[in-house]
Amino acid sequence: MAPFVRGGVWTNVEDEILRAAISKYGLNQWSRVSSLLARKTAKQCKARWNEWLDPSVKKIEWSREEDEKLLHLAKIMPTQWRTIAPIVGRTASQCIERYQKLLDDAEQKDNVLSLTGVGSESQASLGSRKWRVGDIDPTPETKPARPDAIDMDEDELEMLSEARARLANTQGKKAKRKDRERLLEESRRLALLQKRRELKQAGINTRLGKKKKNEMDYNADIPFEHKPAVGFYSTSEEQGANEAAKLQFRRKKFSNELPENDNKKDKKRERGETKESATQRAAQMRTEKLLEMQDADQASKRRKLVLPSPQVEDSEFENIVKMGSKGEEVKEKYSGADTVTGTLIGDYQATPLPQTTRAFQVTSQNEDRLYQATREARIMTGNQISLLSNEAGEPIVDTENPFAKPDKLPSNRKFPTTETPRRDGLGVNQSEIGATPSEVLRRSFMSLPKPKNDFEIVLPDDEKLESIPPNLNNVPEDLGERERANEKMEKEAYEKSLQKRSETLKRELPRPANIVDTLPSIINHSNTYAQASIMVDNEMRDLINSDNKKYPLEKDLNSRTDTPVLPELDNDVKAKAEAEIKLELENNVSKEYMFSRYLDIYKNETNLLCKADQTENASLRTDTQEDKIQESAAMPLITHLSSLAQSANKQEHKLSVLFAGYIKRHGILLKKLTEKFELLNEKKISKNVFSQLKDMEDIALRTRFDALQEEVEFLTTSERNGQLRYQDLQDIKSSLLKKF
Repeated sequence: MAPFVRGGVWTNVEDEILRAAISKYGLNQWSRVSSLLARKTAKQCKARWNEWLDPSVKKIEWSREEDEKLLHLAKIMPTQWRTIAPIVGRTASQCIERYQKLLDDAEQKDNVLSLTGVGSESQASLGSRKWRVGDIDPTPETKPARPDAIDMDEDELEMLSEARARLANTQGKKAKRKDRERLLEESRRLALLQKRRELKQAGINTRLGKKKKNEMDYNADIPFEHKPAVGFYSTSEEQGANEAAKLQFRRKKFSNELPENDNKKDKKRERGETKESATQRAAQMRTEKLLEMQDADQASKRRKLVLPSPQVEDSEFENIVKMGSKGEEVKEKYSGADTVTGTLIGDYQATPLPQTTRAFQVTSQNEDRLYQATREARIMTGNQISLLSNEAGEPIVDTENPFAKPDKLPSNRKFPTTETPRRDGLGVNQSEIGATPSEVLRRSFMSLPKPKNDFEIVLPDDEKLESIPPNLNNVPEDLGERERANEKMEKEAYEKSLQKRSETLKRELPRPANIVDTLPSIINHSNTYAQASIMVDNEMRDLINSDNKKYPLEKDLNSRTDTPVLPELDNDVKAKAEAEIKLELENNVSKEYMFSRYLDIYKNETNLLCKADQTENASLRTDTQEDKIQESAAMPLITHLSSLAQSANKQEHKLSVLFAGYIKRHGILLKKLTEKFELLNEKKISKNVFSQLKDMEDIALRTRFDALQEEVEFLTTSERNGQLRYQDLQDIKSSLLKKF
């Protein structure tokens, strides 16, 4: 038998048990936490919490800044993922997966222009992350939990019940002690809070006791404060101003809260000082003097910032601008191609700096930097030893330092520093000037060979893809899914059986309990439809008896057991019969026949019943005997009615006495209810009136608002036109002043 190995994919039940256990036992007792999980060890529980369940784990998409930081750190510290993870703000497994993903994307981006096609063999290789069927994932703690099945194993159910029982045990000694300590701590905190509140209302500000190590008061301190570094120059004047502002605010705040006798208490406290307090104060003053002396020494090093006087004044800048503007005016005036002066004027502006083609790229700088770093990392990982060069033979450029000191003048390092470029606007020294970079590039393109379109495209043969069976992995069907499918099939069958019932049962019409077999014998079949009518009546009787047997009535106690059950008709036969009946009913002759037929049946039945009743009464009774029989039968009814009337009167009297107060109270409440109802109607009327008034006001307000908006727009346009007019006049004025 194979040994039992703990581990594997995590499920939702295990995750919930782990969360509950951590909330009870904390983040240190991992052996106790793992005892609740039968299939996981303490190390796996800790890894699952740190890699997936911890709320501080970031599961959002990676940003470009995080990718750049990851690539830079991986270049500095290769394979040190536990050190890189806290710097990036992710887990080690997330850093590894993202790093591999960036390398794969870079490789796929490099192979875009290759002729390998779009098949699976042209995709980026996944290396060791490409698992085969049957392999085991070595890091299941970093994957999402697997959904739980409805019919779980017995081991899982036992583990769940045991964990529920252990975590719900709050009646033990330790649990009771923890609850007691928690209540005491809460009561102590509330008492201290109440005490501080009362002292603050009295004008006395108190502080909490001595802080514990690594503890922070978020109400008084600034969490995660980063103090700026000391600069090259002193800011003591600003600090003094800040302290003075704080002191002034504090005086304004507590001026009204301090009691009147504070000065007296301070004097008594000063008089009652001991020698020890005096010595302590003297020592404190000595330390303050030493600190002041040290600050004085530092002040000599960090002296106040004194800027030198400017070498070029504003008037000189104005003269330079005027000279440049005059030159531009002359150039614009004589720059025409037809004039002789325009041909003699050259372009002698400031020396142009060399520009690179990188300035004309459309892609962003961050994207290029990220792609370049990813490509360098992939090349480094692809080399076998450090002595071998990279694939393309290009040198690996060092990572740019964002904190490096910039150059004084903007330049490009790719172009070496040469002599001052010559400018020959008039074309005097054409022979001494070499070819420009654009001219060199154009000549290089002209020297390329002409393209040859001698290639062929061969389409691959279409291969029929075999259909994949639905149950490829032989996964057993879930019990809940099977039961749900069976219930659905039973429900559909039941609906179909209900649709096959007769119209009487569908519409829930009343139906007779039993049908006499000799019913058709009383009908007069003297016309041509006699035989057809007998067949219809027999079929109707059999159908009613069959419906009573299949769907018996609640009060049908004498149902016949020998009644045959008619078979159900097919949908096609039933539709055909309904069409024939509808066609027959549309005929006027058949309507008259049906009416006369049922009228004859009614007359025959009434005549038979009347004759039978007359013969029985005439043969058995006389008038006097009938009267006596009626009187004897009516006497007990009369006595019973009289007794009921007496008891009803007594009960009515008792109820009137018992409910007299309630009846009176009912009348009062009814009166109040009518008053409230009338008041409610009045309020509704007033509400409707005011709502209509509000609608009218809204309409009027909108109209007034539109009118005011038009006026404002008119004023704004007028002001804009005035401003433009004023600007034009100012330009004319300035041009006139320049001329004269």
